Amino acid sequence: MTRPPDRGERPVDAQILDSVATLTIEVRRVVQGFLGGSHSSLHLSSSVEFAEHKKYSPGDDVRHIDWRAFARTDRHFVKTREREVILRGLVLVDCSASMGYTGSRAQLSKLDYARVLAGALAHILVRQGDAAGLMPFAAKVEPHIPPLGNPEHLSALLAHLSRVSVQPGPTAYVEAIHAAADLLRNRALVIAISDLWAAGRETEIALSSLSARGHDVAVLRVLSPDEIDLPFSRVAEFVDPEDGAKIEVDPALVREDYRRALAEDRGRWRRVAVEADLDLMNVVTSAPPEATLADFAARRHRVGRRG
Repeated sequence: MTRPPDRGERPVDAQILDSVATLTIEVRRVVQGFLGGSHSSLHLSSSVEFAEHKKYSPGDDVRHIDWRAFARTDRHFVKTREREVILRGLVLVDCSASMGYTGSRAQLSKLDYARVLAGALAHILVRQGDAAGLMPFAAKVEPHIPPLGNPEHLSALLAHLSRVSVQPGPTAYVEAIHAAADLLRNRALVIAISDLWAAGRETEIALSSLSARGHDVAVLRVLSPDEIDLPFSRVAEFVDPEDGAKIEVDPALVREDYRRALAEDRGRWRRVAVEADLDLMNVVTSAPPEATLADFAARRHRVGRRG
């Protein structure tokens, strides 16, 4: 699942993180006791429930000094408080063999593009005071990181993400979705990043079940532009990266049938998304990742609150 880390490698470069610095990821429905939209995350504040003491420092609001603690200890302590809830976000990243495809019109493979999206989404969640976790999966669920919200955790998550690589074999969609449900005992935000190739009825049922449990489920379907319109002009041998099956095809003879089949597949997933209340977004790897992230954040704002 991992490869030797490149000391200079990062899943998301600083320019992309700068470009998403003002983005927020909102929830669309009731998640662990709060309504979607501008949710209440874990932040130090002067209201809601008491969290802990900290030593008084110059500049702290004297109104928050705990005078009872001062009477007991002869030291000044400030009460810090937290809002009612924290959003727990888990990003599922498909690293199966089909995700290794780049194509002729994209700079990144689907997996590398997914790693950029996943790292930036984790960065956004932690920056806005929420928690982020990571669950890579291929033929099985790979070593994963549960959602936490501190900067040290984010650094560990990004380091782990930088070592995620393409794995052989088919894609264990259902196993990954069930593992996410087991990890997230309380309602949470689940973002799955995958090409959804060979994801059949069992995957639809698993995602629907995850949503039915109250989780806010988003699916970012990542495809190369070549996979969308099959632009090739010469007879070529096509190889299934997951089972090794090979077929020699003249693209000109199958292009219309292929495009029709893909349109039908996309239509099927749109229907599943509506029926199961999934937030489904189609993503093309030739698009700048920061533009994709901005579109995703904007659609979360537009959808608004749902119960």
